[in-house]
Amino acid sequence: MECPYCGAELIYHDYYGKRKQAEHYYLYPQSWIEKEGDIYKCPNHEGFEDIEEMKAYAKLSDIDYEVFFISGQYTGAEVTCKSATHDGFFYTDKNGELCEGYPC
Repeated sequence: MECPYCGAELIYHDYYGKRKQAEHYYLYPQSWIEKEGDIYKCPNHEGFEDIEEMKAYAKLSDIDYEVFFISGQYTGAEVTCKSATHDGFFYTDKNGELCEGYPC
């Protein structure tokens, strides 16, 4: 699954769901849940490791390119994926569609 902003392959983080209701509380351990979806994280939410990827993302994202690259030289300013606004998290809903943020 790819990040909708930078196109990087999302990293599987965890899954989420609801606790399964049991007739008797001792039939299921407390941690047993009915899975509803998966949680992913964008690897570029804190910045890009590859400067060429960072340049391509800055150009495509309407980021003020000159702030980060003056005469083609990297200034040291950090370019992050737009997913950083929600800490890089995405999750799939019950229909398998990718949603922004961390499921509550």
